[in-house]
Amino acid sequence: MNKGKSTDDEYWVSPFEQIVGVVDRNHIFAQIYEYHSRNTCRGASAWVAYHYPRTSTIVSNSDFDGARTIFTLKLGKGKLDLKPSISPAGIESAELAGDELKLTYAGLAGGGVGIARSRALARNVKDVKIISPGGGSKLGRAVFTLPLMYKIHVGIDDTDTKEIGATWSLSNEIGYQASKKSGVEYLNHTIVQLYPQAPGKTKNCVATVLTFGVRPNRRDTLIEFIKKELTTHSVSDDTGMAVWEGIKIPTRMRQFSNKCRTGIVTLKSTKKLAEALNIQLTEITGQNGLIGATAALSYAEKHLKAVKLP
Repeated sequence: MNKGKSTDDEYWVSPFEQIVGVVDRNHIFAQIYEYHSRNTCRGASAWVAYHYPRTSTIVSNSDFDGARTIFTLKLGKGKLDLKPSISPAGIESAELAGDELKLTYAGLAGGGVGIARSRALARNVKDVKIISPGGGSKLGRAVFTLPLMYKIHVGIDDTDTKEIGATWSLSNEIGYQASKKSGVEYLNHTIVQLYPQAPGKTKNCVATVLTFGVRPNRRDTLIEFIKKELTTHSVSDDTGMAVWEGIKIPTRMRQFSNKCRTGIVTLKSTKKLAEALNIQLTEITGQNGLIGATAALSYAEKHLKAVKLP
């Protein structure tokens, strides 16, 4: 089958748009971002979000995000107890092989078709080994090879003034432009509500965190690009940026964010946290934005929680 479309005699195969796999630097956890068929198939997205954590011993969580599903899992091998309707499909293994991530999926009937046929057509899939194609009531099993990517969160705050600009909007444009670069996937944009009574705030007092998947040799290029764009386009004298790599948010980082959302936090405590958790702080035009940028990190991809007033 050709990438992006099914053959005439297999019109019933609806191609996935994209699959992205990211891991943490310790090579313990991974996340799989699946953009489902034609980027509109919310039914399939909901179906796998429900079934895969129930079926796969290595999948600890799934997030339903419209026509996209995000799985959090432990690297390694697991067992699938496949049963029609009850536990019909899942991920058997997720293993690193050099600069690649190899995923083994298996599923019954229609779930097998999604595994062995639809996913095989997705962008970002380097190679597919179809062990059994599925269809009808048959088992589908396949091994997919994805490029290895690490997960990076970039917190941004104070790019605007009371007269002009918008941090959430500028951040999104930067993320979009970054996604055009080789080896970079722009995965998420989250607006994080901060303490509304903070001195020096603009009207709504929110920060933004961008989430990326990035190839190991493109990490520094991505960070430098974001720095450059913020330096060029920020209209504030207090713009700050915070970068953290990882999947599981540390408790201490979450506690810091909650303090920043409910009261005043000092720059000194921000720098202390950054040193302890290996958060890279960068003054773009000033220091004040470092606080909100750091506070935003732990709410990455928690969209509804992030926008609420605590």
